[in-house]
Amino acid sequence: MENAKSLNQVIGRCKKLVLDPLVRRQYLLDIRKQGRSIVGCFSNYIPEEIVAAAGYHPARIIGIFGASNALSRSLLNPVCSFVQDVFSAACTGEFSSMDVVVFPNSCDSLRVLRDIWDCQIKTPTACALLHPVRNDRDSILYFADQLRSFAAQLSRKSGVEIAESALKTSIDRYNQTRQLLRKLYDLRKTGEFLLKGSDAVALMTAGLVLDRNQYNAMLQQVIELGSHKQSGGNRPKRMMIVGPLVDHYPLLEKIEEFGACLIVEDITNGARYCDRDVEPQGDLYENIAERYLCASPSPTMNDTTQLYEDSFRSRIRELNLDGVIFINQKFCEPHVHNYLAKMGILKQMRISCLMLEVDHGKQDVHERDALRLESFIEMAGNN
Repeated sequence: MENAKSLNQVIGRCKKLVLDPLVRRQYLLDIRKQGRSIVGCFSNYIPEEIVAAAGYHPARIIGIFGASNALSRSLLNPVCSFVQDVFSAACTGEFSSMDVVVFPNSCDSLRVLRDIWDCQIKTPTACALLHPVRNDRDSILYFADQLRSFAAQLSRKSGVEIAESALKTSIDRYNQTRQLLRKLYDLRKTGEFLLKGSDAVALMTAGLVLDRNQYNAMLQQVIELGSHKQSGGNRPKRMMIVGPLVDHYPLLEKIEEFGACLIVEDITNGARYCDRDVEPQGDLYENIAERYLCASPSPTMNDTTQLYEDSFRSRIRELNLDGVIFINQKFCEPHVHNYLAKMGILKQMRISCLMLEVDHGKQDVHERDALRLESFIEMAGNN
């Protein structure tokens, strides 16, 4: 009982950071008061190790934005609801605590936002890190060169030269995060770990903003608190969620309310974030490039299809799933294609799947979606 109470307190802090823009803004202002500048990141393909080694605090642009309702949305559809919200928020100074924002080589919606940032938003300064969409050896070497240029650009702005020892220390710190998160996922696969899936997503998402040392200590604490097995009961339906960055917590909680257990999250703020470590020996920039290009791919990557499909099938069998729920931002085209590709695989494996589209920033669950979820979870696993 005491462990569950302490665990709930930790998760409560994480949810406040993600869901309350005032709490998140104050946290970043406190970081600045410590003398650290902030780099805002839009993607898992922006290497946090390099940003941190250059003296910056990397912070993912996530969650609900306090200023997003101050403007009507100005970007024309079909631009995804996340980018619509970011644009509205940025126009009202929501990200003014950041010194730089870094755009990836990603979807068309983010490319549109990058194209208009300099003339319509201007502050903070924007730059792009154009990673390849393949992961062969030539692509890794090309990306390593891009990372060296990116590191030099950050160093010039911060005045902090990135020594090899500092980069290695940063790599070790972020490798520790990924190892702790993978350990947490392994514990959750049993379905007996104290931490609910919706709470695990809150914990994971908060880590995209938190100081790395603080976050690693938090993960250690959660693993210790949650390792005590839950009491027995009816076996819940074992579910995976798939999608981009998912922070619609009422929807995740509704899935659990209907009798499902979220075993793993194949989402940006989930398993894709912590897959694979950076090799600490050898050419560090090449090692970072290899890790980021060869980890679990985003749907915007041109991966080796057969290899990826075989890996996905193997993972589904290992997890012994009853169903897969795709949660997609409205107008997020890459993840629609991802759903269509994986739906075919799941049908072949006789695994039930469901697709839901959500608007970023809306934290209510539409009655239609609730009815679809309830029916899906009740029937899942009966194939």
